[in-house]
Amino acid sequence: MTHSIVTTFHAAGLEQYGQTMIDSFDHYWPQSVPLVVYAESCVPRVPSARVQVRDLLISSPDLVEFKRRWAHDPVANGMVAKDTRVPFKDNAFKWDAVRFSHKVFAVIHACATLESDWVIWLDADTKTFAPVPHTFLDEICEQGAMACYLGRREKYHSECGWVAYNRRHPDLASFMDRWRDLYVTGDLFRLREYHDSFVFDVLRKDFQAQRGTRFTNISPELPGKGPGHPFIA
Repeated sequence: MTHSIVTTFHAAGLEQYGQTMIDSFDHYWPQSVPLVVYAESCVPRVPSARVQVRDLLISSPDLVEFKRRWAHDPVANGMVAKDTRVPFKDNAFKWDAVRFSHKVFAVIHACATLESDWVIWLDADTKTFAPVPHTFLDEICEQGAMACYLGRREKYHSECGWVAYNRRHPDLASFMDRWRDLYVTGDLFRLREYHDSFVFDVLRKDFQAQRGTRFTNISPELPGKGPGHPFIA
């Protein structure tokens, strides 16, 4: 199987963590695996030819339009509750649709345009610290699944800092179309939360129930109490 890694960040993210993510990827990941960076208003340093940089805003006019429509709306930016307009005291990220929309539209574009069998999303604030063997990628990208993800217990949303999408799966295009439509139409704001992980779970559960689409949770048993952190655990 072939794999591509995808991430995105803006200028501040490049300085804080993005370049570290790129450099550590280039040092430790298999030479056959490319990294596709969707950069927003910044120009990262490219250490090798397998690191490809795409302009996020040029790649996704839908994102540009979504931000034009919602960038100054306090509800869409996790500042106030939709019904009461009361500011959030805790966990405001759950309703920050604009912040997490960049990731969603980068994934949608990558799955539509890359040629690899699998497109693996990896958050830009991650650092690779040991060699990643190609056999590891084959092991966790399970044949027959539409996506392989880091799940938590059912009460909590998944950890979508890592999600592998199977480009050869017959349901992937429909899944991406549904995801895009939620943002383009604004129906996203009918959901209980607006961040990408919650929306991913809503679509995942619907596809599982309505189509029998297979999704593989690669972190089903987390140690300790609470939702846990799959990346660390």
